[in-house]
Amino acid sequence: MQLDLAIPLLIMIKPFNNDAIFFLGLSVGMGIFHCLLYFTVGADLLTQDSFANFFLLANVISSFASAFILRSYYDQHFKIAFVTGLIAFFTTLLRVVLVYCILVPLTKAFQRYYPLILIFDLAATLLAAGSLVLSRAGKNGWLKTAGVSSFLIACITLTLLIWSMQVHGGRSTPSLERWQLCLSFVASLQPLLFIGYFRQLPAVQSKSSDSSQSSQQTTLLITARLLGVTMFLFLGISLMGEGMRAIRPQPEAIAQAQFFKARTFKGQHGDTLSYRLLMPEGYDPDQRYPLVVSLHGGAGYGTDNVRQLASWEIQQLTEPKSRKKYPAFILAPQIFHGTSWGGLPHLVTRDTIVFDLLRALKAEFSIDPNRVYVVGHSLGGYGTWHFIGTRPGVFAAAIPLSGAGDPSLAKNMVDVSVWAFHGETDRNVLVDGSRKVIKAMQQAGGHPRYTEFADVGHYLNPSLNTTPGILDWLFAQKRVSPP
Repeated sequence: MQLDLAIPLLIMIKPFNNDAIFFLGLSVGMGIFHCLLYFTVGADLLTQDSFANFFLLANVISSFASAFILRSYYDQHFKIAFVTGLIAFFTTLLRVVLVYCILVPLTKAFQRYYPLILIFDLAATLLAAGSLVLSRAGKNGWLKTAGVSSFLIACITLTLLIWSMQVHGGRSTPSLERWQLCLSFVASLQPLLFIGYFRQLPAVQSKSSDSSQSSQQTTLLITARLLGVTMFLFLGISLMGEGMRAIRPQPEAIAQAQFFKARTFKGQHGDTLSYRLLMPEGYDPDQRYPLVVSLHGGAGYGTDNVRQLASWEIQQLTEPKSRKKYPAFILAPQIFHGTSWGGLPHLVTRDTIVFDLLRALKAEFSIDPNRVYVVGHSLGGYGTWHFIGTRPGVFAAAIPLSGAGDPSLAKNMVDVSVWAFHGETDRNVLVDGSRKVIKAMQQAGGHPRYTEFADVGHYLNPSLNTTPGILDWLFAQKRVSPP
């Protein structure tokens, strides 16, 4: 009689466990895939078109897995683990929604709330992890191990967050990124502990065995499985393709490299900066030439001293006609992931070494100090605004492209000739980033030029190519030396 009852018990409980194991396994697969791809591509992965949707899908799958875990806690009468797990579930959900809004982005204003939400989420995770160790759920070896590992991961993450805020002002650094990647990889393996828990669960009495799953529920779960795998393959392949393309130097950059000299500058504090320098055609030391500083965007990150050469301004200035018409030095420095030219609070700023390099080049070559210009797109657009806002008196003109400036620095920019460009529908850097600083400059007495392209996003090259007179305007600018 007992054997007759045990057989349907195992049959009824098995589908629930199998579904839980499936979504936990899929979550592990997506986590490992993401970590390996991030290790290969670097921070550029976060800027790819498919990343936001891949991030959302990964967390939807993880939520499915968490729902099965919470249901199991409820069935097993693990009340403390269920309540604390439910709290952690909702704080994680809030964090995911916030990150997704930042990635899309719906608004960059959400970014300032991320550290606070992350702390709340980590606190909830610590509470849930502690309950798995100290409550009745801890009698299960798999759950206890999961609680201990989750507690350690959350503690290390919180420590890194505090360290980052105290030492680096909340900015990312290469060492922090490596630590975070290692933690992400370990965290992606954590669902394996819950898979072990569900694999031995049939030996435990569970309320979920009192009723069989309806055919409708079974159909929905099968559909969810197929949809999850299909979306993983589709978005995963798309993201991998975009990531692989991101780490290869663009053909335009490779083509330009032959004209530029590859050089390395050593700063006062022992740090180095790789850069490319293009000499004016027919350089004559007895003449003074303008210098154009080209600040690359996120696609130029790296250490190869090549990728930064794919920018719009370099493509334009290296045209044979342009080289003859506008003989000038072109400086193209390159920075690595986790750093910026300035203007981005969560990245290490490398502006000082660039200005040290400028002084060294002025001493080495015949450069007109009153005709130094700066141009940059995206990350470089932020840097362009930052350079003219924090170093008044250095630049005669600036062309920020798809960048955001600090309106509080507008008073330092009024003597610089500015022609800013932005796309109206830019989702990477919201157009208000240009509008606000332009308005602040006008209020401070400046006369900047501003062109906003309707129905254009972050990529401006086609629109810039059809805008006449940009280079004529740039090289006509000259800083008035103080008497």
